[in-house]
Amino acid sequence: MRLFLPAGAALVAAVLSWPSLSAQAPGAATPAVPAPPRLVVVVAVDQMRADYVSMYGAHWKAGLHEIFNNGAYFVDAAYPYGGTKTCAGHSSIGTGTVPATHGMIDNEWYDVETRAFVTCTEDATAQSMRFPIGSGNEHHSGARLLVPTLAEQVAEQRHGRVVSVAGKARSAIGLGGHGGPNAVIVWQEDSGSWATSSRLARVRSPEIVRFVRARPAFSLGDQTWGRFLPEASYRFEDAAPGEPADNTFPHLFADPIRTARTTQTIEDFWARTPALDNYIGALASSLVADLGLGQRPAATDVLTVGFSALDLVGHTYGPRSHEVQDVLARLDQTIGQLLSLLDRAVGRDRYVLALSADHGVAPLPEQAAAGTDAGRITSLLPTGRAIDGALRAALGPGRYVEAISSTSFYFRPGVLDRIKATPAAANAVQSVLLGTKGVQAMYWSWDLASATPTTDPVLAMMRKSYMARRSGDLVIVLKPLWVLGTEANHGSPHDYDTHVPVAFYGAGVKAGRYGGPATPIDIAPTLARLAGIRLARTDGQVLSDALTRPQP
Repeated sequence: MRLFLPAGAALVAAVLSWPSLSAQAPGAATPAVPAPPRLVVVVAVDQMRADYVSMYGAHWKAGLHEIFNNGAYFVDAAYPYGGTKTCAGHSSIGTGTVPATHGMIDNEWYDVETRAFVTCTEDATAQSMRFPIGSGNEHHSGARLLVPTLAEQVAEQRHGRVVSVAGKARSAIGLGGHGGPNAVIVWQEDSGSWATSSRLARVRSPEIVRFVRARPAFSLGDQTWGRFLPEASYRFEDAAPGEPADNTFPHLFADPIRTARTTQTIEDFWARTPALDNYIGALASSLVADLGLGQRPAATDVLTVGFSALDLVGHTYGPRSHEVQDVLARLDQTIGQLLSLLDRAVGRDRYVLALSADHGVAPLPEQAAAGTDAGRITSLLPTGRAIDGALRAALGPGRYVEAISSTSFYFRPGVLDRIKATPAAANAVQSVLLGTKGVQAMYWSWDLASATPTTDPVLAMMRKSYMARRSGDLVIVLKPLWVLGTEANHGSPHDYDTHVPVAFYGAGVKAGRYGGPATPIDIAPTLARLAGIRLARTDGQVLSDALTRPQP
């Protein structure tokens, strides 16, 4: 939501590159340490709630089934911060740090210096480089990402390369990093074209050029998205309250008749089906083969894959929908094909994979039980106007709220200082917000920036999503089962948004189900330990219980 209120030798080398993990007494025998994996794989499934594994996993027979049943699965993993958005989540998985550290606090925020909204990967100096040729209108880079990714650091310290493929730029960049001569970072632009940018690469990857030419993402003409499983296999009611009316299987997506107010194309429909994830998986597999990822004994490459279809479908249909279940059933097959390729091309004992999600999603309020406090705030613009009115009464005539981005409010320059110096003004704002139906709490920026210990668990989480000059002057938290906007949504510190899968699979991983504290922030330090590298910065911990390698 965005509102603007006006105003051999190789083996020896590999072993020697593994850092010392514990001190040895003089003359003591050095334990054998396995060589690092040749390939590190990070898979992020956009908007995958943790409970999808138990709710829908019975019908998974391939990749997802293999990872959750024969890998190390942390069943209670959850994000430790409150701003559960796509850019924040992918960057947190990618760097092993929280948004307050890596800076990607949201998909978009209000830039107080330029007095304009910016997206997390927006960079006016970056030019779109489409595949196979041409340029687009989008401008992306990792300039606002303040911490190097795991992928970048593995590639640097282990002399490998980075390949990052996703359906969204913020996903590919958050996982892959800042680009460079040894990196291939690619995503699908809103136009449907696959692209990178001039700030990430000097030339187009010829391997992607060949793939896109040989396999167009879609063809004009009618196509159908039908059920993958027998209809009886799907749980819950189809076309339930809150889902699009009269929009059930089979879904037909075709190039619509254009009008002055219609910008949808067949690409828009195509990207909101499992076809997008299938294409992402095929492109990633192609690059593994064409670039020889994981083939050099003395190096470690990194492949990151951001599957985006679940998010695009989930926003429209909600977490209990047959469409979400179908996307997951098909994604199980797509990931299974990727694992089969990795087994053949790299070897099961030579790659390690981590799987997680950037965030979950709230249930559709329309499906809440009768009498439950659930609902929607379709727009915060009326709330912003009410704050303005309260401040005029407390501070005098004027305009005070400048912008609203997601659940953050930004005041005009100097206003926050006046509010802080005038308790009556601060109380007036608080009364407006806490009197708004669906609002649970509000926090001022001075509370979010404070290092003073707090007994408020929500404030503690929101602090991990706060960054001065990017975050708002105040932020609200909606009550559980309340969402912002007209579709299914996320972005809260509540369990359905923060609780996501965290699983590891492959070399150095001890299979099993693990309880206890874990978070997607722990993925990077855990994989760094397996890869034998040290991260420049991490807010996470090594999940050593799931590792078979010697530990300190």
